[in-house]
Amino acid sequence: MKAMNVKSEYDFFLTQLKRHARRAGRFNLGAYLGSDHVVYNVPVPRRRSIALGWSKNHKAITQKECIELVDSLIRGKSHEEKGLASMILGRFPKYLTALPEHYWDRWLGELLGWAEVDAICDEIDVWLRADVAKRMTMVMRWNTDPQIEKRRASLVVLCSSVRSDDSKRLRDLSFALIDARNGEKHVMITKAISWLLRALIKYHKVEVARYLKKNASTLPRIAVREVTRKLETGRK
Repeated sequence: MKAMNVKSEYDFFLTQLKRHARRAGRFNLGAYLGSDHVVYNVPVPRRRSIALGWSKNHKAITQKECIELVDSLIRGKSHEEKGLASMILGRFPKYLTALPEHYWDRWLGELLGWAEVDAICDEIDVWLRADVAKRMTMVMRWNTDPQIEKRRASLVVLCSSVRSDDSKRLRDLSFALIDARNGEKHVMITKAISWLLRALIKYHKVEVARYLKKNASTLPRIAVREVTRKLETGRK
């Protein structure tokens, strides 16, 4: 079987993004996303369609080729390339769950802002739950990393996990990571704390209510407000 030309495939994605680029107008989309990477303003549904169509035509891609392609997209100059990398990786779960952990660490280092981090967190979550006992150490390490994107990822990654699994291990890990970041004021962290606490309510409502009562004076105000509303109404 002929080996894939990763550079050619990368060029294909970049051409597609530029083809579907839209003017952002006066609104500073990059500032909203928290990133100073190039923004082509390609809608997420369009990016998903590009990734889906490509993956259907490349089912025979090897693990090495998949990782190389994702790596080239992650290291691209635009916000959309980085998002496409996550979408492509998500289409090949057998490669995703077997990925050596150092790739995640390196790839997060290429990201800026909440949107780029959140786009990859669902894939990290799938990877994490394939072997929580072994892989949670890396998430804990991110929680104290100098890069704010990694600190945010340590919280956001667990949002899907705790909504999908009633594991006490994941619950206790979540509370420990929130405790460690409780004094941080940046919105990328305070909002992530709120998300994680609200996600925990699905299986651990009593424990979340108890935690909120105990830590209300030190938790971010946005977290107290949003988690209280979720506990009382069941709504976001």
